[in-house]
Amino acid sequence: MAWSVAPVLGANNVANSVDYYREKLGFQNPNGIFRPEGHETSGVYAIMTRDDISLHIQIRRRDLYPNDRERIESDVYLYVEDVDPLFAEFDKRGAKIVRGITDGPNYGLRDFVIEDLDQNRLIFGSPITTE
Repeated sequence: MAWSVAPVLGANNVANSVDYYREKLGFQNPNGIFRPEGHETSGVYAIMTRDDISLHIQIRRRDLYPNDRERIESDVYLYVEDVDPLFAEFDKRGAKIVRGITDGPNYGLRDFVIEDLDQNRLIFGSPITTE
C-alpha cells in the first residue's frame, strides 16, 4: 500500500468546518461527525475526503495561539494533478483565496493558498510542466 497523508486540522466548530469543506471545497463527509455524549454538540472529529485526499478535522479545546499570518504560512500541502481547474472551482465556490496561482521555480511546483473558517492555510500544488 502506498503512503498517504491525513493531516489533522483544528477547528473551533467541527460542524461548521464540515459544511465549509463540503460546500466550498467539494469534499465529502462519508462517516459523519463524531459527537460523543457530553461533548461539544457541533462534534469533536470528522474525516473529509475528496478523490484520494483525506483531511481530519478536530475540535480545538484551547485558546488559539497567535499566528504570524503576514508571511506565507501553511498548515498542509496537498499535491494534486492540476491546480488550474481546482483553483477555478474553489474560486467559483467562494473559498477564501489567500494567494492565487504562482509558479515556484525554486521548488518546481505551481500552487495556490486558501484559508478555511478556522484560519488553517492549505496549499494546493502540482509539478510545473515544461512543454
